[in-house]
Amino acid sequence: MMQTESSLPVHLFKDSFKPFLLLLNEHKIQYRIQSQRSGIQAGPGGVLEIIQAVGAASIWASLASVIVAYINSQRSRKVIITMKDNTVVHAEGLTLKELEQVLGRTKSLTALDAKNADEEQP
Repeated sequence: MMQTESSLPVHLFKDSFKPFLLLLNEHKIQYRIQSQRSGIQAGPGGVLEIIQAVGAASIWASLASVIVAYINSQRSRKVIITMKDNTVVHAEGLTLKELEQVLGRTKSLTALDAKNADEEQP
């Protein structure tokens, strides 16, 4: 029986792109970067898709570790999780186990680093 794959979109903004990719690589999580369509104006950063085999639960523990490491490395970093029912959850403050459970019901992730947005304001 052939396993199929699904993907989880991750929206990365300017200063979150490289650090988040480095953590995904470190934790050996497969992903693909979505190309931007010409004519669509987007901010710096991009969208990638985390690849997971359907039925494989082991990815959630690894992804939870990536998110915790990303958030803990700088206080200005945030990860916002949109659940399949469109509930929004902020990953800061969740335990690794809670985060792992939430990720199983996630529609998309957004990772950002708020420090530069604050620094750019007059």
